[in-house]
Amino acid sequence: MDEWKAVGGMWEVDNGVIRDNSTERGAKLLTGSNDWRNYTLNADIRFDGEGADMGVIIRSNDEKEGVDTYNGYFVGLRNLDGTIVIGRSDYGWMEARPLPIPGGVHPSVWYRLRVTAYECNIAASVQNLATSQTAWIAFEERSCVETGRIGLRSMNPGGMWRNVSVMPAGRSDYLELQQHAAFVERPEVPAGPPWWTPWHVGMIFAGVLALALLTQLAYFRIQRWKTYTIMQERERLAHAIHDTMAQSFAGVGYQIQGIRRSVVRRNQQDSHYIADQLNVVYQLIRRCHAEASETIAMLGSSSSFIQQNLLEALADTARKIAGDKIEIITELHGTFVLLNLRLADALLHIGQEAIANAVSHADPTMLTITLSYQDSGVELVVKDNGQGFEYLPQTAGFGISGMQKRARDVAAILQILSTPGEGTQVRVVATRRQSTLRKRLFAKLKDGLLGYFS
Repeated sequence: MDEWKAVGGMWEVDNGVIRDNSTERGAKLLTGSNDWRNYTLNADIRFDGEGADMGVIIRSNDEKEGVDTYNGYFVGLRNLDGTIVIGRSDYGWMEARPLPIPGGVHPSVWYRLRVTAYECNIAASVQNLATSQTAWIAFEERSCVETGRIGLRSMNPGGMWRNVSVMPAGRSDYLELQQHAAFVERPEVPAGPPWWTPWHVGMIFAGVLALALLTQLAYFRIQRWKTYTIMQERERLAHAIHDTMAQSFAGVGYQIQGIRRSVVRRNQQDSHYIADQLNVVYQLIRRCHAEASETIAMLGSSSSFIQQNLLEALADTARKIAGDKIEIITELHGTFVLLNLRLADALLHIGQEAIANAVSHADPTMLTITLSYQDSGVELVVKDNGQGFEYLPQTAGFGISGMQKRARDVAAILQILSTPGEGTQVRVVATRRQSTLRKRLFAKLKDGLLGYFS
């Protein structure tokens, strides 16, 4: 018994006889090597009761407790109908046609079973040792288990085995048994149920329903994302128009305010002087109209001139708005580096908004515009010596909100420092590094998701 492994059952050896004393279904006792290939197994078997199967296992692998819980072949006797059976177990059962044994199968009678396995061919003989009546059966499987150990197996009432032996076998050993068989059993695996079984139809319906729901969800999300994109574009247009119109009207308002002050201070005003001032206002209005038309026609586009002459463009904006009433000072630091179009456009609009706010609200006498090229970025500072104000981010107006959004779009840092009576400083710091396509797409995706879930 030290050479055998029990998988279920109650096994013992007594006077050269192996016995299973249990009524367990599928009890197995195994020995040998999983590498055994072609061999002949002999065993004498005897039933202890009725309604049972018992026999031998060949080429067995992956054994577990249970009826057909192994991968291999079973050859044995069935006393319920007096037949010899052979079949394949693979955690399931595929059986050849049982062959009746002359005289049947009875308890307390010894039967000699001889099984030869050669390649994918199996043949067996069974002989009633009391009457010498013999039956033969042959079995062939195209996709077979080629190697495995041997074993004993019983179903229901226990039984006895003796004279168990195993030896190498060749083709001649197989043919010696096969030639006596009436036919060679070649079992075919039965076709499975048609694909339109209720389970499959239910799964197809569930899949179609899930696909329809996902399609509808994707459509709604695309529509919502489209709406969000349109809103973002409308906001961008609003900021762009505000930048253009506010700066121009700031200049107009500043000139009209100058005329008003001149009239208030003097009792008799030179008509030529007033006419000159009104002409300046008229020119500003014409320029405002032209810029508005140009903004609508070519909104958001920046020319190469802006990329190369950003400081000059900002100074020109300041002179157009303020005229000669405010001293404009420009400062350029560092080595010039060509800015990318997106960054140059953002800095231009932020600077123009800062200039327009200073002229319109701060009443300054001096405005300083500083552009600094640094190793890793660029810095723009617009500073005035006007009235200043108490800056609170939560109460920022439309113009400041537009500057903040433009700064975020180019990953820049916007700082607004202002003290009542001491002027205001608007500072923007941005990196010059070109963003890769992947990063830009990721940023767009992130903005879209934030907009969807917000």
